Formats: sequence, C-alpha cells, structure tokens
Amino acid sequence: MTFAAAMPRGESRVVLWMRRALIAIACIHVVFFSWSMYRRIWQVQRIEARATSTVLVPGSKVGYDVITSGETHNLIRLELVQGDQRAILLEQRARVNSVSAYDPRVFRYTPTVTITPALLARFRTGPATLRVTAFGGMKLLRAPAPRVRELQVQLAPTR
Repeated sequence: MTFAAAMPRGESRVVLWMRRALIAIACIHVVFFSWSMYRRIWQVQRIEARATSTVLVPGSKVGYDVITSGETHNLIRLELVQGDQRAILLEQRARVNSVSAYDPRVFRYTPTVTITPALLARFRTGPATLRVTAFGGMKLLRAPAPRVRELQVQLAPTR
C-alpha cells in the first residue's frame, strides 16, 4: 500500500465548513479594523462654519456643522474673533462610540447660537472672523492637529 492510497481523498465536511467560517470571520475583522484605523487617524471628518448672514446683527444665528468619528471626545469650539478680542460662543465635547472598533457610526453636530446685543457690544463695528476649531484626541501615540474653519463676517452697530 502506498502513502497516497493511505491518505483520505479530501477533508471532512466539518473541517471544510470550519475553515470557511474562520476565513469569513477573519475578513470581517479586517474590514472593521481598517475602518477603525481610518477613524483614529481622521477623527474630525467634516467641519464647516455657518451663519444666516455675513452681516451679524442682534438676532443673527451662527453655528457649525461638524462630523466626528466617535473615537475620542473631540472638543468643538465656536468663537467670534476681532483682532485680539475674542468670545467663545459655544463649546461642546463630541460623543464616543461604546465599542469603537466595531461601531462604524459617525456623529454630526449642528448647533446654532443667537447673537445678542450684549455680545456685539463687546466688539467694535467692522470685519470679524467666525472660527470653528475641532481638537483631536490622543490616538495611536499622536494627537492630530486641530482642524479650523473660518468665516469672514461684518459686525453691524448695535442700536
């Protein structure tokens, strides 16, 4: 009897299905791992400053549209800047996924703030900047640079 004749012709069905199941599970983990790594590197995926008008008067609404990956508690700050004068209009922390490696959701933030006469009284009439800054958290032994978007606005005189 030869060696080839003594070996079984093929694998059993159980071994074949177990191998296929393990390969499928490994492929799913690779996809989730790749998405998780992307989200750790690009924590703030979109950032945009918004205003109802480029001329800010009492009652104008300003805000931002930010999409975060849910990997860290990103700090998002909206401020009005004119020269060395600045006022923080809104500051919030982003949510975090419960199991970040397997939760592919992203989080969107679109709050608005109403400009008050008291806020405008702290600034002089003229050009100013509406600035949105999103700070990343420490992941993969690095903290990404803050992402900043600015919108040039005009401050109208208060009455």
